Amino acid sequence: MPHIHLGVFVVLYLACQIALGLYLARFVKSQDDFFLAGRSMGLVPIALSIFATWFGAETIMGSTGAIAAEGMAGARAEPFGYGLCLIAMGFTIAGIFRARGYLNLADFFAKRFSHASELATALITILVSTIWAAAQLLALAALLKTAVGVPVQLTLIVAMGAVVAYTTFSGIVGDIWTDMVHNVVLVAGLLAVLFALASHMGGFSAMIGSIEPEQLRLVGPDEHWLGRIDTWAIPILGSLVTQEVIARVLTTKSPAIARNATLSAGALYLLMGCVPLLIALAGVHAFPVGDDTDSFLPTVAESVLPPMLYILFAGALLSAVMSVTNANVLSVSSMMAINVVGRLRPNATEKDKIRVARFTTFGAGIGAYLIASSGQSIYELIALTSVWGQAGILVAVLFGLWSEYGGKRAALWAILVCMAVNLWTLAIAPMLALIGGAHPASFGEAFSQLVAGEAPTMEGYFLLSVIASIIAYAVGAEFDKRAAAVPAPIDAPAKSD
Repeated sequence: MPHIHLGVFVVLYLACQIALGLYLARFVKSQDDFFLAGRSMGLVPIALSIFATWFGAETIMGSTGAIAAEGMAGARAEPFGYGLCLIAMGFTIAGIFRARGYLNLADFFAKRFSHASELATALITILVSTIWAAAQLLALAALLKTAVGVPVQLTLIVAMGAVVAYTTFSGIVGDIWTDMVHNVVLVAGLLAVLFALASHMGGFSAMIGSIEPEQLRLVGPDEHWLGRIDTWAIPILGSLVTQEVIARVLTTKSPAIARNATLSAGALYLLMGCVPLLIALAGVHAFPVGDDTDSFLPTVAESVLPPMLYILFAGALLSAVMSVTNANVLSVSSMMAINVVGRLRPNATEKDKIRVARFTTFGAGIGAYLIASSGQSIYELIALTSVWGQAGILVAVLFGLWSEYGGKRAALWAILVCMAVNLWTLAIAPMLALIGGAHPASFGEAFSQLVAGEAPTMEGYFLLSVIASIIAYAVGAEFDKRAAAVPAPIDAPAKSD
């Protein structure tokens, strides 16, 4: 019977989201409405939407399992790193992006640098956002398979179908207002698990007292100093310039609202992130973590919650997945509609632009489903692409926003060099280490281990990509200076008759 109740809840919850999205679609009349909500949003809805977009399955499930297995060392990215990232974004990116009226992240590159760097940024964002959406879908599939026995493929199809349905019609307005609903269910579900676990362990005093001093160490055993830097730098710097948040920032009424909403979201993220942190640190003493760390939190919830409250927890996870997935899908749609197709059809009518936006949203959902069907774990999917090209984009945005230094070569070279370094450190070098190791692997075996997240990782790979991007940007900027210093050729005077 509880399984039936959970299934009914999921169906009704998804139906309500779709209905809300279809209702809000009535107010979408132009591409600006679809992607920017007419730049009419206030502080509270945007702060809550940014929080919901950031607080995804990797925060609730992935990081909880990592913290249960590694202690506080597993919490450096989630919640601390990504929470600090939002706060840094509020001080450095949010207000100025809104003040200058960009359409999206790639539009900044088009107006500040060149169409080539705009296209490179758009393509990178499309890849990364699609894979993040796939990771969220996998989190939901893992929960429903454990709790109800629903086949993974069915979950992926239904969840992606629901997200695509309301996002395709209502755009970012639908995302923002459904995020408001998601937040209520998300917070209630996580707090239900926290209080139920405390009751199971004999109260909050006994629960907190079970945490051992060794669990509170922020440094992993035998960790290289370069690895420690990367552990903090990847979430804070690697996600500082993110289309999913920028999209919401650009919908606000003013730069001040954009900045304050982002700062508020960061504070809320750090506060709510402590809930799964506490559940993991204490819960591991009552429910030992297994090999599948992603399933640790669902296992705890199913063990300590009565059936009806477990349905609320399932709703919390469903809310987190849907908030992040719709943001990812809309990011892909924005890049495709504005920066790829839009450049090919600059004179398209508003009706055509809306049609393209909705078609690309649907295509993004299909892409996320296909990637999720590959069956990687949540962390592996994100690790494969979370830093891909991000250091180059970060360097170009910070230099481009806050100085006149650098032009079209600087930005493009920073992105391309970053991608080359990422290709070497994340793919080629790990495969060569496997092929030439003590137990040599074939190319096929090495590639399979790389895709499965089992290949060795180069220490400091993200730091290296940042340094390489800065150097590439500086070299490109000097070439830009020289090109600008060369006087334009003077046309010869026409001969008189």
